[in-house]
Order: sequence, then structure tokens, then C-alpha cells
Amino acid sequence: MKRAATKALIVAGAAAALVGIGGGIAAAGTRSTASTEWAVDAFHEYVKPSDSISIPTLSCGAGGYLKDADYSPGRIVPRGVEVVEPGGVGVTITHPTYGTMDPTGSWWPTTGTDGNRGWSYATNWDPFSGHDLAIKLHCTSDPDQAAKKTFVPGFPVP
Repeated sequence: MKRAATKALIVAGAAAALVGIGGGIAAAGTRSTASTEWAVDAFHEYVKPSDSISIPTLSCGAGGYLKDADYSPGRIVPRGVEVVEPGGVGVTITHPTYGTMDPTGSWWPTTGTDGNRGWSYATNWDPFSGHDLAIKLHCTSDPDQAAKKTFVPGFPVP
């Protein structure tokens, strides 16, 4: 009885560890039907009054994709990116990063943001007070639930 309980505890611990690192692992060339979702507190900074800061490249991590949902309505940021601030801080992130092309060659799942291309900045428009800014990534292990770039013939790939 004690041996079975120990074995169950080890199996449960291994499963929890996989989920903690973004589980949902599938064999090469197959897709997992079970999706694991998680949030990443990817960036946090205090923005001084009337100051602008650069936002670095942010990622869901290995095996993770940005979820195809608008977490920051009215902002110019990729789907799956949530901007958390009390008001007065404008945030623009124009370029996502992409994972491997799907088997049909028609789309690329979004894996994070690219701080080295386009605009990836935050500006505190309040001239008197600084504000905390946090950026949270909402991630999934299922490429079918990921934000995607669709292939358009004749245009360069990402």
C-alpha cells in the first residue's frame, strides 16, 4: 500500500512539473488535443513622469504561444499581450515573434514580442506622477489556440 502511494505521488509530481513548464508536450509531427494555458509576468517597470522606455523582447517560453485573444482592447499590441497600468501610460508593441510554420505552410503561431523591430515602447503621458507598468503574456501550448500570422503569397515571410 505504501509503495503504491509513493508511486502515485511521483507520477503526480512529474505531471505537475510538466504543466509548470508549459506541458502539453506531444510527439514530433503531432498536435496535442490537451491545451495548457498559463500567464507570464513578462515585464515590470516604473515609468517616470513624461518619460518613454523601451520594452524588450518578451516570450512565452519553449513550447508556448500567445493566446489568440485581445487582452488589451484599444492598444497596439499583439493578441495575447495584456498591458497592466493605472492609466496614462501609452504602450505600443508592433512586432510579434513567430514559431515554426504549420505543416500546411499557411500560418505561423505567435510566440512572443520582438523588442528589436518596429515600435516596442511605453510612454508615461502624466507630467507629474510616475506609474507602474506591467506586461503579462497569456500563453497556450496548443498551436490551434495561438495567435497567428497567415501566409499571403507574394509577401515576405516573418
